Amino acid sequence: MRLRPRRARVVGAPVDAVTEIELLDTIDDWIRDGGTHVAVGVNANVCNLAWRDGSFRRRLDDAELCYADGQSVVGAARLLGHPVPARLATTDIVHPVAARAAANGVRVFLFGGRPGVADRAAERLRRENPGLVTAQHDGYLGADDLPRLLARIDDFAPGILLVGLGDPAQQHWIAEHRDRLAVPAVLSCGGLFDWLAGEHRRAPAWMIRAGLEWLWRLVIEPRRLARRYLIGNPAFVLRLGRQLLRAGRRGRGEPAVGGGS
Repeated sequence: MRLRPRRARVVGAPVDAVTEIELLDTIDDWIRDGGTHVAVGVNANVCNLAWRDGSFRRRLDDAELCYADGQSVVGAARLLGHPVPARLATTDIVHPVAARAAANGVRVFLFGGRPGVADRAAERLRRENPGLVTAQHDGYLGADDLPRLLARIDDFAPGILLVGLGDPAQQHWIAEHRDRLAVPAVLSCGGLFDWLAGEHRRAPAWMIRAGLEWLWRLVIEPRRLARRYLIGNPAFVLRLGRQLLRAGRRGRGEPAVGGGS
């Protein structure tokens, strides 16, 4: 197995210093070596949730890889002396992940989203990556549906499982069923299926480069995201300030690893 990347805590969440190639190579290692491993994208909302919720923070700590899926997290990590090389947006990395899966004969299962959305997301991945084999199920489960879903995942035998239930539900779902999932690589992916299915359009390239994709998302989904961004983003900045002050009192040295309380 590949060595675990350098990890530090940013506000409430662990964040690993990993490049895109290192992330992709790590997923390949997991698939080759077996077992069940978890990768989580960390943004400011995930950091805030981890700050407030100790059980959620422990879910993140148990994940083998926590990559920076937010420019604010990259900037915060660097201020703390943690050398995160770049933002790894799940909406971007899914494409090389799918391309490698198609090339290597690795099956991908998509779980989450509204009815029909995962179907369209999977169709796009197959269209863009000839030879890719997928299966999918929406995120709406009745009381009797879970055993059938887990059995279906087992029968399909994917190398990669994408779980798109939103934070923190997807991390809790993965942790609760991890021992039952015989899947080498499990990635939480939030609203990824909506973007792949064309339910939403990505921000212009200049906004992404400027770290303003969150503003684009707020404009297109104001009801759902107003609290997350208009209240959550300032809270993230204040919590980061507290962590920087604590780190300054301890003096310079290793990256600050303090978290929420």
